[in-house]
Amino acid sequence: MRKTKIFGIGLQRTGTTSLFEALNTLGIRSAPHGIPLYYDINDPILHKYDAFMDNPIPLLYKQLDQQIPGSKFILTLRDEESWLRSTAWLFNTRLNEMDNRLKAIADEIHEKFYGTIQFNEDVFKRKRREYHEEVNHYFSERPGDLLKIDITKGTSWKPICEFLHLPIPNKEFPWLNKSR
Repeated sequence: MRKTKIFGIGLQRTGTTSLFEALNTLGIRSAPHGIPLYYDINDPILHKYDAFMDNPIPLLYKQLDQQIPGSKFILTLRDEESWLRSTAWLFNTRLNEMDNRLKAIADEIHEKFYGTIQFNEDVFKRKRREYHEEVNHYFSERPGDLLKIDITKGTSWKPICEFLHLPIPNKEFPWLNKSR
């Protein structure tokens, strides 16, 4: 029996690191990143792991859905103002601390998604809203394939475990990579 693939399609700074840790805790082999898929949707990494999240997955979710029918998708959400503050920190501070090779890849993905590599509140707010509308429309006929969850509000295991038909682990839900 083929294992279901899980794709976290939430934007960066919406709890994607916590989702990564949660899925690994549930025994789902989660990729630390899916960058090879950005360059080749058939990259062998797709078969090595069962879950992918964070950039570039929001750019690829439709292709991945077509390629791997029966996949499950988790849209991590976050309050817009909080997300904007955290994303500003990411773009204005954290990305500038990356090594040049990783920064170049991040810039390429951000240019494709946002149309810019510089933080711009109006552009990011508009793109975030458009993206959420697009995801909601895409899955409107298949609500059982999409879980929308705000991890930043102190998520419990219950919604994720119910969505994936897995038992709830006897440990705290991970909340990682919180911005300062």
